[in-house]
Amino acid sequence: MCHRSVGLVQGAIERAGMPTASLSLRPEITFGVRVSRAAYVRFPMGNPFGEPDHPEQGRLVFGALLDLLEDATGPEFVELPYRWKRWEKWL
Repeated sequence: MCHRSVGLVQGAIERAGMPTASLSLRPEITFGVRVSRAAYVRFPMGNPFGEPDHPEQGRLVFGALLDLLEDATGPEFVELPYRWKRWEKWL
């Protein structure tokens, strides 16, 4: 699903009274849609929860997103500290 669509759906859900948080791979788009809460992770497109066959990475990202939702008192946009490990071999 595209970042703009997620932002629009997130806004509608927020207006109905339910807090939301989204995960972004393209912060410039997510920020432009003005979502209430979002976390940015530096992963390639199509892999918002991490590398294939690494479920522990996905659990960490999902847990951080839930923490953002639980702890935020207002609009917030954070960058998560997780990195795509496979890129390290190219550095």
